Amino acid sequence: MYKHFQKILAVILLGVFTLNTVPREFIHLFAGHHDTQDAHTPVGGTAISEQHRHCDFLQIGVEPFDQYTTDFISPVRPVIWVFQLRPLPETSYITHRDLSPRAPPSVFA
Repeated sequence: MYKHFQKILAVILLGVFTLNTVPREFIHLFAGHHDTQDAHTPVGGTAISEQHRHCDFLQIGVEPFDQYTTDFISPVRPVIWVFQLRPLPETSYITHRDLSPRAPPSVFA
């Protein structure tokens, strides 16, 4: 049951991904109709043409974001941070001059 549901979900996600990545003009080529073209007329001329037909599928898209500005005044409270210093142990180095410079014998020579 879970595998069947997973396959259905995969097909749905693949369809959504395909529709959102393929250019809309390419998908429009497979539609059974043709959009009318605007007739170019000389400047100041009057043009009478057939009724326009524009595909609504090409107009689907994400709406542009409208800027929404608001004033937000956050309540301010003074915060006093108190840190306690931890005592750090002092590190000292003592050189041992009495040690011999000879290293222990190595196993791999």
